[in-house]
Amino acid sequence: MASHKIGVIGLWHCGEIYSAGLAELGHEVSGIDENVKVIANLTKGTPPLPEPGLAELLAKHIASGKLKYTTDFSTIKNCDVVWCAFDTPVNDADEADLAPISEALLKAVPHFMDGVLVVVSSQVPVGTAARAKAKIAELRPGLKFGYVYTPENLRLGEAVKCFMEPGRVVLGTDSHSTAKKMEEIFAPLKVPFVRMSVASAEMAKHALNAYLATSVSFINDIADLCEKTGADVLDVAKALRSDSRIGQKAFLDAGLGFSGGTLGRDLKALESAAKKANISVPVITSVYEKNLKRKDIVATRVKELVGLPASQARAMRAGDLKGVKIAILGLTYKPGTKTLRRSRALEIAGDLSRAGAVVSLHDPAASESEIPKILNASFSRDPYVAASGAKVIVIATPWPQFKELDFVKLGKAAPGAILFDTANLLHDKADAVRFAGLKYVGVGR
Repeated sequence: MASHKIGVIGLWHCGEIYSAGLAELGHEVSGIDENVKVIANLTKGTPPLPEPGLAELLAKHIASGKLKYTTDFSTIKNCDVVWCAFDTPVNDADEADLAPISEALLKAVPHFMDGVLVVVSSQVPVGTAARAKAKIAELRPGLKFGYVYTPENLRLGEAVKCFMEPGRVVLGTDSHSTAKKMEEIFAPLKVPFVRMSVASAEMAKHALNAYLATSVSFINDIADLCEKTGADVLDVAKALRSDSRIGQKAFLDAGLGFSGGTLGRDLKALESAAKKANISVPVITSVYEKNLKRKDIVATRVKELVGLPASQARAMRAGDLKGVKIAILGLTYKPGTKTLRRSRALEIAGDLSRAGAVVSLHDPAASESEIPKILNASFSRDPYVAASGAKVIVIATPWPQFKELDFVKLGKAAPGAILFDTANLLHDKADAVRFAGLKYVGVGR
C-alpha cells in the first residue's frame, strides 16, 4: 500500500480522529490548527475531546514519527493530500457557519503543491464543493488539483471505532483517478466504497441525517398517540424493528428528540436548498418543528404530575412550579460525552427554573465548572445528593450508569418522589423503582 503525506486541517473532534486514524492506516500525517493550546496538548498526546482508544493511537504514532501537530500552514506544501476536518459550527437556529472552513482554505491554498488532492469531511451544505473548487482555481490559476467529499460519520464516544470500522465509505468526486487514490488511502479498512458525484455525496449526508431525524420525530408522534390510546411505544417500536424493511438498528427510541446540532444542521441545510430552488419540503420542515417543541413535554408533564390541571400545565408561565424541587439527572447532550453545548437537558432545566422550580442537577461526566456559565442551579456529582428532597426526578440524558442506581437509596433521599424517565431507560426496572416508594413514569406508555 502506498503511503501518503496528509495534512489534516481543523483539530477538534473530527480532526483529532482523522489525524490519528489516517496515521493508523499507515500515512504520514501533519495536523494543522491555529489554536496553540490544542496543538500543544495534541503534541503531548492529549486530545481536545477524549475518545476511547484515541490517546493510545496518538501516543503510538507521535512516538513513531508518523503523526505531528503544528500551527504552521506552510507545512501543507509537503502534503500530496490536504484534508479539511473542521467540526462545522452551528448557531442556535441550527444553521451552519462555514467561516472557519473558508478562512482556513484561504490560508492553505497558497501552499498547495501541484496535483494536490483536496478532501473535505466536514459537514457542509450541498453546493459547497462547487464554490470551493472555484475559489481554489481563482486563488491559484493553473493549479492542478483533485477534490473529493467524503462525509464523516463519527459518533461521540465511539469515534475511533466509527473511523476504523465504517461499514462503507462514501466518495463524492467527478474524477476516476481521484476516487482510486481515495480507495488507496482507505485500503486497510477493507470496506466497500460508494462512488457518486460531489453534489450527490453532499446531499447524501444531508439525506442520511434527515432520515434519522425523521425517524426520531416519527416515533415521538407515535409515543404521543400511545399515551392517549393505552398503547405502549416500546411494544410498537419492537414490532417496527422486527420488520426487515426497517431493522433492529432503526432510530425508534421515543424521548426528548435529537439535540447537539448535528441532525438539525442537515435539516436546515435542506430547507435552505429548497428555498433557493423555490420548492416546498413539508416533511423536512415538520420534522424540525416537531423536534423543536419536543422538550416542552417535560415542563408540561411535570406540571401535570404535581397536580396542575391540563390547561394550566400546557401553558409556559412563570410561577407555576414555585418552590417545587426538581432533580435533573443527565445533562450532556448525549451519553458518552462531556459536551453541554446545545444540551436539551439544560434547556429543560432552564424552562423549569423559569416556571419557579428549585432545580438541582447531576451528570456523571459534565464539567462542573461549565454549568454555571449556562444555568444558575445547584450541581452534585452524587445523584442521591442531587435528588435529595425532590418532588420530581427527571432522567433527561439516558446515561447507562443510571440503570445501576440504588433505588432504595434514591427513595430515601426523595421519599414519594415521581421518577420521570424521558427515555424509558428504566422501563425494565419500573417495579424496583415502585418498590422503593417512588412513582415511575415513562414516555409513550
